[in-house]
Amino acid sequence: MRICAFVLAIMFTASFLHGRNLASIRKDAFTVGVSKSDSAAEYDFIAEISAKMKIPRFRLVVFENANAAQKLLLDGKIDAIISKINHSPRLENSFLVSAPYAKTEIAVATLAQNSEIWTLADLNGKNIAFITKEVSSEQIQSYWPNSKPIAAQTQSDAIKFLQKNEASAIIAAKETLKDPKLKIFPNNLAENNIVALFSPNSQTLQQEFNKALKVENEELRVDNKDRIDKILMLLNELQKEIKELK
Repeated sequence: MRICAFVLAIMFTASFLHGRNLASIRKDAFTVGVSKSDSAAEYDFIAEISAKMKIPRFRLVVFENANAAQKLLLDGKIDAIISKINHSPRLENSFLVSAPYAKTEIAVATLAQNSEIWTLADLNGKNIAFITKEVSSEQIQSYWPNSKPIAAQTQSDAIKFLQKNEASAIIAAKETLKDPKLKIFPNNLAENNIVALFSPNSQTLQQEFNKALKVENEELRVDNKDRIDKILMLLNELQKEIKELK
C-alpha cells in the first residue's frame, strides 16, 4: 500500500511538544527518524504501519547516528525512531519501546585468512569488535566474560580493527558481515528483536503503533497460510500427474 509521504534528505527542524497526540499527528504527519543507511529499507514498512494507524502522511528525518536521533526524539522534534534498533532493557530507561516488528540474526566473523580462531570459545580473552547499532558490549561479555569489546560505528571500521590486529573478530548482524574479506561462523550467536522508540510521553502513539503492528502480523500470517495451502495443492496435483505418467 502506498500513501503520500514527505521524505526529507536533511534534518526536519519543526518544533512541536513532546508526545504529540494522535489528532495532531494525523492532521500534520507522522514524523519518523531513520538512519541514513536504512531509510530506503524502512520506507515501505513505515508507509504500511502509518496507513494502519490511519495517519495519511508521514515524513522521514534522516540522521547520521543513534545519539543524534535519540536527542531529536527527547527534544520533541520527531514522533518516533524506526531504524532497525535492537531491543535492550536499558532503552526502556529513557524511551517507550514498541513490540518487536522484526528480528535480526547476530553472527560472528573473522578475517577470511585467520587461522587462529576456529571455535567461538577461542574468542574468550580476545579483543572483539562490535557494531554499536547492532550489538551491545554487555551482550558480548555475557558470552565471553574475559573479552574486551571494541566499539565500531561501521562495518569498514570494524574490519580495520581486524586488519590492524586490534581485534580478533567482529560481532554484528549477519547481513552486515557479508563481505569477501570476512569468514562468518556457521552458528548464529543470537537473534535480536527489532523495535521502534517513542518519547516517554507518547504512550498513546506507542499503543496505536502496537495495535497496527498486531494487525500487520495477522495479515502476514494469513498470507503465509494461503501461500502454504497453494503450494500443498500444487504438490498434490503434481503427485497425481506423476502417478498418471507411471
